Amino acid sequence: MWISIFHSGLSLKRKSFHIRVVICTLAGLLSGLAFGAPETGNSEQEESARQLRIYRDSLLQGSTEEIRVDAAVGLLLRNDDASRDALVAVLSEADNPIAQQAVCKALIKSRGLGQTIRSRMIYLDPLMEILASDNAEGAVLAAEALLLYSYRDIEEALETILQAEEASHQARLNIVYALQIRSERQSLTKLVALLDDTDSEVAKAAENALQEAFGIPVGASRKVWDDILEKLKRKSPDDIRREMLLLKETRLREMQAERDRWQKLYLGAIDKQYEALDEAGQGKMILEMLSGDLAPIRVWALEKVTQYPPADQEVLREKLLALLADASRDVRLQAAKVLNSMSALDPAQALLTQFKLEEDSAVRLALFEALGEACFFAFSPGSPVKLSPEIKAETLSIAAQFLASEQADASLKGAEVIRKILELNSLPKESIQSNLILLADRYKMSIDQNGTLRADLLNVLGHLCVQGSSRVQACRLYAGFFRDAITEDDPALRLAALKGLISVDPVEAMRIVREYQLIDDESPAVRQEVIDLASQMGGEQEMASLMAMLNANGQGEEAWQAIKSICQRQKSTFLLLHAGLLETEGRAEYVREILELAEQKAIGEKNNDNLPHARQRLISWYRQRKQWDAGAEYLEKIGYSEIGRSLRGSAVDAFAIYLYSGRVSDMAQVIENSLLKSDFIENNPFLELLSGFLLDESVTDEAKLAVYEKLLAIDVQKRPVWDQFKSDLSILYHALLSAQPLDTVVAEEASTTELPVLGQEN
Repeated sequence: MWISIFHSGLSLKRKSFHIRVVICTLAGLLSGLAFGAPETGNSEQEESARQLRIYRDSLLQGSTEEIRVDAAVGLLLRNDDASRDALVAVLSEADNPIAQQAVCKALIKSRGLGQTIRSRMIYLDPLMEILASDNAEGAVLAAEALLLYSYRDIEEALETILQAEEASHQARLNIVYALQIRSERQSLTKLVALLDDTDSEVAKAAENALQEAFGIPVGASRKVWDDILEKLKRKSPDDIRREMLLLKETRLREMQAERDRWQKLYLGAIDKQYEALDEAGQGKMILEMLSGDLAPIRVWALEKVTQYPPADQEVLREKLLALLADASRDVRLQAAKVLNSMSALDPAQALLTQFKLEEDSAVRLALFEALGEACFFAFSPGSPVKLSPEIKAETLSIAAQFLASEQADASLKGAEVIRKILELNSLPKESIQSNLILLADRYKMSIDQNGTLRADLLNVLGHLCVQGSSRVQACRLYAGFFRDAITEDDPALRLAALKGLISVDPVEAMRIVREYQLIDDESPAVRQEVIDLASQMGGEQEMASLMAMLNANGQGEEAWQAIKSICQRQKSTFLLLHAGLLETEGRAEYVREILELAEQKAIGEKNNDNLPHARQRLISWYRQRKQWDAGAEYLEKIGYSEIGRSLRGSAVDAFAIYLYSGRVSDMAQVIENSLLKSDFIENNPFLELLSGFLLDESVTDEAKLAVYEKLLAIDVQKRPVWDQFKSDLSILYHALLSAQPLDTVVAEEASTTELPVLGQEN
């Protein structure tokens, strides 16, 4: 048992090596119990010896580099003679280079442990031996491990290797690297001295090392280096180290910028090549690029897949699933995002497998999101994908873990996946209830947290209250959350709460909207939600605010649609009243629709008072808006010639409509009907309208002549005022026929007692 615990501890890839070493130590202690060690602790030496053997064997024979390095660190942390002897023995053993390198890496890591490594000088000679060897890879690690020591500690040994006649060419190059990575002035001074080395490769390596450290161009004169060394005398090793790091960071940024520039140019060229192809060629190119050697090319192809998926879905599926395990983190992330929108490819099993192996948190989240979508698709009614219920159950379990995360994005993704699976209506009642409670508990936790997570979670809860087998339970659990949040300062929270209330009980939501005057909320989104609710549930209480919105920017059309919806539910009396209010608000363009609706309502109600009132106002509306043709069509529609007498006060408006729309027969009939009752009086509105029309220069002569002829043909006896008006009309008519100025025609009338008979030629 203790052996399995030990290996489990060493294989925790996502844990720090500190934790793994602690687990290994515990495994060593448990080993004593496994072999019958007394519980009293009297055999501490035996237990320590067993632990030592575990570390040593793992260092020498561990199956992975991680296991070997962790074992070496464990030995370092023991800080006893036996452990140090074991490490020195491995460092001195050239026949086991992988174990030797593990000890070097452990020594390198020990610089960041924050714990003093006792008797560290015991490792100096073996490290120097590795540095003096022809093993270039081991020498690099040994040089980095030597950073544990000051330059004074290693100066003599370095010089000995450089001066030794038997020192190999590689050993002297190793020394150059060991000097290059140090920040003491003495190491840099030594590199400058090596510029004159008899070995040209060593001299070149020293020059490159100095150039790397200070950015001085290759080939700089000795005076340049002497000046640099003089300046270094006034700087501490920490100052030198900072300058070297700054230079490296600057160079790295420059290299990255250059790399990005060339990558952009290359991808641009590929884009042009891609755009020049037909659809089949583009699909083929995408599939080829998905297997490209460079990660940016594979990412480029993945981005194209979402826009133009190739026709060969089987090959596409195979390549996408393979890219989930790509060596590049960016490729894995993009592949997961692509599969999130391509659930028909049945990627769930591959997504779950990779999720269990993935270490990058962003990629894990993307994999999980795609997995949730794949499950939702597979278990939706009519889906062609058949998926094991165990995968759905495991996905739900993973979603619960994400839901509990302190990271808002991860928690929300967990909530969304739980919501989707709950909406499938395929879970046992107990599972539905437990998951609903899980969401409720996470929402309660979010109440005291900052950020948008609370509103986002409340949206998820509201969504579950809309439909599905979990709706009743969700409404019962979450209704209180919505009521409590409706008065919060955060507009996003108020919006989510309002949507949730509407899902639970629209009638109650309408009551709360009125109670808190949410129709006047400062948030446009909240107001829009209230407008939508008012369309369904609103009444007279909402009309004033909605009519005020008609003059506001942004939501006028929505408010008007809500007003019309409310009006559809009201009686004609209500409509006639609010049509007048709309006119008062200066929104006459909306009045006609309300009046037409009032007319229809009055007909249905058989309201003989409101029906003529609505029609009179409609006729007046057409006249005021000068919609002559539309007005004439309306008069014809209602049969005005038969019912006009019952529409008190509408005659003048109807006359104006007929007059300007060219319906001269109907116009003349209105005049005749009026004259049959009584003669006109001065300033009669009919006569004023006629005078204005006949003197209007914008009216054509043909239209005026048609009116003259109809009016002069009206013959009603004993109507002096009308007769005089007809006489005046006759003068105007003859002036128009003769094309003479009106003054000339009037003068001619005064010189004769008889005008030409109406209708005769001049």
